[in-house]
Amino acid sequence: MKSFPRDRTCNLPLGDAFRPNNGLLSGDAPETSSSFPYLPIDAATTDFPPSEYNYKFKPPFHYATSSSTQYPSILRKTSSTMAAQWLFCNALIALLVLFIAPPVSKSDDRSTPSPGFAYSWMDDDDEFYPGDIATIKVKILGNYNSEEYKYPFNPNITVNGSMGNSSYVTDVHSDFGNDTNNWWILFKPIMVGFFYVVIDDEHFRVHDNSLHFHVSPAESYIPPHFMFRWLNSKSEFQAGDTATIQVIVSENFNTKTYKYPFKPNIIVSDYNGKNEKMGNCSYITGLFSNLGPDMNKWELHFIPIMVGTFHVLITQENLNVFDTSMSFNVTPGKIYKPGGIVSWMGGVNHFAFEAKAELLIFPKDAFGNNLTYISENFKIYFFDLSVTNAKGEDAYFRNLQQSGWSRFGGFEVWFIAATSGNLLLHVKDKNQHLIGSPLTFTVDHGPLDVGNCLPHWSTESKSFQIFSTMETFITQRDKFGNLIPEFYPFDFDVIGMKENLSLPIGDVQYQEVAPGVQSLSFKLLIDGEFTLIITDKDKKQQIKNMPHEYRVYVGYCDGMKSIVNGSGLQNSVAGEVSKFSIFLRDIYDYPSPFDLLKIRVEITLPSLSLDVDPHINPVDPHNGENEEWQTWNSDFEVVYIPEKSGMYEIHVYCGNIPLNGGNPFTKFVSAGKVNASVSRVVKYEARVSKTVLHSVDVQLMDSFSNPVLLKASELSKLTLDPDSINRSFFMVVMFVDNRDGTYTGFYMPMILGTYKICASFEGKSIPPCPFEVTTYNREDFPIAYGLDVSVWEDESIVFNVLVNDYFVGGKAKVLEYQQPGHGSLLQDGDLFIYTPFKRFYGNDSFPYSMSDANGNIASSHVNIFVICIPPQFVSFPPQLQADEDTFSPKFGGYSGFEITYSDSTENISIMFTAQHGSFFLSPLLMQLWDPMWNEISVTKMEGRSKELIIRGRLEVINFAIKSLKYIGEGNFSGKDTLKVTTMNKHGKHDWDIPIIVNPRNDPPFINVPEFIMLENVTEDEGFLIFDRQRDNVSFSIGDPDHLHFTGNKSHFRVMFSVEVSSGYFSANLPAELTSTTELKLKNSNSNQWQPLLTFIEISRRFSLKAKAIRFRGTIEDCNTLLQQILYHGDEDGGVLTVSVNDMGWYGCYPEDCQQMMSAPLISEATINLIRKMPVDPVVAHCKLHLCNHIYATTFCY
Repeated sequence: MKSFPRDRTCNLPLGDAFRPNNGLLSGDAPETSSSFPYLPIDAATTDFPPSEYNYKFKPPFHYATSSSTQYPSILRKTSSTMAAQWLFCNALIALLVLFIAPPVSKSDDRSTPSPGFAYSWMDDDDEFYPGDIATIKVKILGNYNSEEYKYPFNPNITVNGSMGNSSYVTDVHSDFGNDTNNWWILFKPIMVGFFYVVIDDEHFRVHDNSLHFHVSPAESYIPPHFMFRWLNSKSEFQAGDTATIQVIVSENFNTKTYKYPFKPNIIVSDYNGKNEKMGNCSYITGLFSNLGPDMNKWELHFIPIMVGTFHVLITQENLNVFDTSMSFNVTPGKIYKPGGIVSWMGGVNHFAFEAKAELLIFPKDAFGNNLTYISENFKIYFFDLSVTNAKGEDAYFRNLQQSGWSRFGGFEVWFIAATSGNLLLHVKDKNQHLIGSPLTFTVDHGPLDVGNCLPHWSTESKSFQIFSTMETFITQRDKFGNLIPEFYPFDFDVIGMKENLSLPIGDVQYQEVAPGVQSLSFKLLIDGEFTLIITDKDKKQQIKNMPHEYRVYVGYCDGMKSIVNGSGLQNSVAGEVSKFSIFLRDIYDYPSPFDLLKIRVEITLPSLSLDVDPHINPVDPHNGENEEWQTWNSDFEVVYIPEKSGMYEIHVYCGNIPLNGGNPFTKFVSAGKVNASVSRVVKYEARVSKTVLHSVDVQLMDSFSNPVLLKASELSKLTLDPDSINRSFFMVVMFVDNRDGTYTGFYMPMILGTYKICASFEGKSIPPCPFEVTTYNREDFPIAYGLDVSVWEDESIVFNVLVNDYFVGGKAKVLEYQQPGHGSLLQDGDLFIYTPFKRFYGNDSFPYSMSDANGNIASSHVNIFVICIPPQFVSFPPQLQADEDTFSPKFGGYSGFEITYSDSTENISIMFTAQHGSFFLSPLLMQLWDPMWNEISVTKMEGRSKELIIRGRLEVINFAIKSLKYIGEGNFSGKDTLKVTTMNKHGKHDWDIPIIVNPRNDPPFINVPEFIMLENVTEDEGFLIFDRQRDNVSFSIGDPDHLHFTGNKSHFRVMFSVEVSSGYFSANLPAELTSTTELKLKNSNSNQWQPLLTFIEISRRFSLKAKAIRFRGTIEDCNTLLQQILYHGDEDGGVLTVSVNDMGWYGCYPEDCQQMMSAPLISEATINLIRKMPVDPVVAHCKLHLCNHIYATTFCY
């Protein structure tokens, strides 16, 4: 507030009931001032201590000195008048004390002294302008409890003798909340001058109610001034930095009393000053202000997120804030690797064998801005690349090179594709895919590499029973092991190891069993030891693992007749000895003795990829009579001990002959008994809250560390016991089976303290025992409630992840969090900035864990809903061209319109409107795509035919708008505006596209009746042919092109002519038409037009009499003449002919009229001037020219 000068003052202590009106006081102050010690009237009888009442004396009057001429509303006083008034004031004091002062009032009859109330201006500010908020602080003297008194404190506010709202003040109210230290009385002064405030309450004592204030004239009010500048002159930022604008406020801005607080609007536009966006938008985010009590530290903050140069507009209308001087530049932020975009170089994703596969990685910052080698100073970043096939198995590639920045602007990466087929390339950063990853690609296989072809035997045995079949599967591979699907011929040799001679094989069979895999098989007809060699057809190169040695023995074991049985094939318990027997038989069920070394038993646990080694022992069938039974026998016993629980498979082979038809025997091995020493307490919380259920997880194991699954009846054997001291304050709930060998028990500690707890099974302790749990009050533990936020797909959002969470101590921090799957996330303390990846919409989330000051942890999720922005234009024409009164364009529709929208399945809308025209869809183009009609709706809003609305999916709307056509209003030409509004369920977006409607020449029109009755016409006086009052008809000429004429309408001129068949007419014309006026004289028989040679000009006008007249003038000139023609004719009347020639003008500016001209169009009308009404209108009409009509007939020359 502005400070006003004060002179000497007179301290006049007044009572509660009266304050004089000082608005008109004037004069000089006395040389000396007198002050009277002031005590409340009832001070002697109350508990009010004068020493505690620190009353700062203020005068009730303000006087101006002889030099105070800047405030003319304050009248000057003389010294003698002032002295008289000073005596009057003292006398008045005595009268007030004796007669006017009210008696002391009590709130009730109690003996407790009642409280008093005193008042002062907030911040000692008693200078105001009209409309400011005046604030009085209320101070309670003594003890006040509203419940102890019969009446509430409800004071009356009187200003210059008028109570409450008056012509002096308005909006009088009080703010008496629960906090009695912050009681206020508020009002708004509305009149200029000096005023007194009297505050009283009939039920309570009021002290110091001698407040006064001054209101300055509105014209002396100087509005506050605001200036803005960048903090430390920094206007260059990286995306993600915090930009700070300092607010510089003029001294006359008082935040406590000014009507409007400072809450500016921040508008950011692009480099060209277009595309303005207010507040948080795709340019900036995290907008907040620091507008605390200290105005010297006022600041505005935001986080720029888009790269470029931008302008800042700061406005607030009611404070006259309008600052456009701020601009800033944003460069890309730090690289955010998961936000990079990966694509194949040139879009090529099909590669030949050993070809170089090239891809580009376009690095981004966290806000989706492109990084360049300039912004990154040629720094090279590395990413994790891997390749998988369609089954998710790792594929092979080699020579990976991440060579840095390429000429295309991104990182160039290449590798040699080694694995053929349809593959996926994964590009990651810390196990998070980049945008576009995984990329699909195809690699062709290479040529056959015979040395890399690999045989797979149908049996792993190298001993074959005679007359059985040997079979191998040859995988045809290139040098990198890729299968080659074509069938390639191979050759092979079987060589006897003893004779070292090649044996003839007659029944060899080749067969392609799968693409790239062929089977080679033949019968074994000779016993002995042999070598098999498989080569190419030219016998130049062998395949892998050649030569292959095998042995053919003479035996008769039959896989179906042989028997395998025993308890060892049945389900058992881990750690128990299992046994089963093998009885080899030939096809006739006779024992078939066999070499012990050729018996194979394979026992596996597939779930753990575990093999069990069995012991195979021959059985003596003759009680030791045959000494060869230990090596040559037909009966065997197999002994093994399975230690891990699960489903086992057992295969038994006699040489190369599988028993049981090649099918495995299966058995389930369950866990053994619980071993408490091996079992473990696997999960519990060491810090818990009391009177709340808490859990303990116990893993029960047998002696071989197999998880033990208890029966329901056995759960009671698992217990949770506290120490004996706290047993009475500890409640246990029965354990719950998790069906995986773990069990969850629940307990509730009832008091604070430390509990020592043991878990046990059948009375045996499970380690760790005991484990300690300390209990705290429930409210001491944090609770993470999580957070739900939403953001537009093209913006960022700043949020405090802990804003909903509960914690004590005033401090908490985020311990850890995971990156969301579809956007970037940056952390700054408790604040996070989330930016969705380009084109993503829908739900995203991330988990987090928080910790309070005591180390207690809580976890939750942040759910993020990314909202689709309304459809945006990918392209649109900068301007449309159309022709007047014509569907434009003539063929098809306007090209260049295309919109984009993230959700291609959602129904969206697009609306086209124009101020001077309408839009339609070309029916011909729409009929070319019949299925579209099932997916789109085209409507015109009822009563608003100009609006064309198309609804449907993105694809069909883009097809439909290719057939957009425009037609203007009747005879409209010039500039129109196409307003396009795209809409989705979340909002809309508008674009304006100019339309230039090219004019075409329209014929002029003439509005006249077919005949006019001549009544009382005389040759001397004349008859006013066109009289609106008489005929009630609008007589006029005009031109449709004149309405939308693009230039100055005074330049639009026509050739206008009027002619009568008999008699003559007179008229009065403006002098400007003399140069273009031509006549047919009234007494001449000639039909030739003659120029106007002589005339008399009076007041810039001239009069003429003629049989015909024509001139070139404006539409207004023509209508003026038409409505003042006086006809001078004979008794038979005549015919009046009116003609208008537009001279080919239809829409031009003065400087380019030649380009906007066409062949002239002429309209003509004839009016019969008759003395009597025709009997038969049809006959009368036939007498007229064929072109005669109310509206002109047009002839083009």
